[in-house]
Amino acid sequence: MKNTIINILIFVLMFNLIMIIFPEGKTQKYCKLTIKIFIIIYIINNIFFKGSIMFDEFMNDIPENTYTYEREINIQNVDNEFIEEINKNNFNGEEVIKDIAINFTDDLNIKAIITLNEFLDYDETNDLKSDIAEIFKISTDDIEIDLWEE
Repeated sequence: MKNTIINILIFVLMFNLIMIIFPEGKTQKYCKLTIKIFIIIYIINNIFFKGSIMFDEFMNDIPENTYTYEREINIQNVDNEFIEEINKNNFNGEEVIKDIAINFTDDLNIKAIITLNEFLDYDETNDLKSDIAEIFKISTDDIEIDLWEE
């Protein structure tokens, strides 16, 4: 109960602070309404549900593989001869690989996304993944293959 009273006092303090910061008008009316709604929800939560509704549960549903920072480099824009050389070595000069995108994350993980012009069978796909993994010194699990659609 002590925790509830302290939190309500903090909400009231925030309410008064917003009255000082925002001048009269629509913004202040909106802030007043929003804080009053938060206070009512908080009081009802603590009285009827004994504070059992936790908003931390919603934050746990975020997948771990989402990145906060990501930088992408398209090899086609930087060095088109690199893609032509891979096509020449692996597919006898036929233009199978359209583009290779390299993604760098904030953890300095590298992920390659290969865009193809045509379908490849399982063996060709594995050979291409192993070649790209060897070139960029990454795992084959970090390589994704997409089919280009017009």
